[in-house]
Amino acid sequence: MGWSIFFDGVSAFATAGALIAAVAAGVQAKRLYVIESARDEQSKEVSRRLHATQISSWAAMQILNGGEPIYGVVVRNSSDDPVYDVRVTCHGFTTEKTPTLRCVPPGEYFVPNRDQRKPDGRFFRWDYVKPVSEIVDPVRPFTASDSRGVDELTFRDNSGVAWSRTARGSLSRT
Repeated sequence: MGWSIFFDGVSAFATAGALIAAVAAGVQAKRLYVIESARDEQSKEVSRRLHATQISSWAAMQILNGGEPIYGVVVRNSSDDPVYDVRVTCHGFTTEKTPTLRCVPPGEYFVPNRDQRKPDGRFFRWDYVKPVSEIVDPVRPFTASDSRGVDELTFRDNSGVAWSRTARGSLSRT
């Protein structure tokens, strides 16, 4: 009977040791989970920011055959994914209204600033967006002076995150 009490005691200590080891393993697993979750979130943020850095806009002019320029803005999406709710705040054009594009797929687009009245009586200051690659006449960045320019570009990426780029190029989440 003496040995059975001894082995019961050893078994109790072993069980208690296993319980302590299991609790320590659980605590360590929780720490690792928190670290890995933070890394995953940081990786997602880097990926989002990389997508957002590939969206830009600038003032430009399309030079027609007769030499007459049509001013406007170019919006470039050099990423592989579309961006949404693009707003280009600019100055020096015939209107203070902001060109707004619901979706900009990958590519480079020219938004002409051309006053025109539609057949139904509506008046538009910004014409339809045209892919730069489809425009026959040259489209050049307007860099001669600051009389026309882009002040801010805002958009949402494909994850729904809102971004803002200033005239100086700095990018931030909004």
